[in-house]
Amino acid sequence: MLSFTNILRCQRRRIESPVRIFIRNLHRDPVPMPWEKPHIGWTKLNFDGSCKDSAGKASFGGVFRNHEAEFILCYAESIGRTTIVIAELAALQRGLELVLENGWSNVWLEGDSKSLVDINVEKKLVSVTKHIDKLAT
Repeated sequence: MLSFTNILRCQRRRIESPVRIFIRNLHRDPVPMPWEKPHIGWTKLNFDGSCKDSAGKASFGGVFRNHEAEFILCYAESIGRTTIVIAELAALQRGLELVLENGWSNVWLEGDSKSLVDINVEKKLVSVTKHIDKLAT
């Protein structure tokens, strides 16, 4: 038998504000993103990390394709509780480990993390401590 507080909790979940509904449905339609093939003799790695809300449950993955867009190899892993920056870094790290393990030399890396661009290309310092401290709260 449901208690009164459980009934209220269930009802509260069903009633959502129009703003929440709008935000949840904002990206329902696919966003067209052109995928460029790498040049002949190159391998392309598309990688990404994800982090679920404030719970911090994170995972990452990636896929390798050749110059004809044919599948070569993929990877995915759950990494527990962390931040999006760490998940993106872990996705890149695992992809680079697979590049070394397979002896590939011409590899095009593609991800969507601005933080990784700042770290790798612009040589900016990104406070990982700030992201780790966020998990403690």
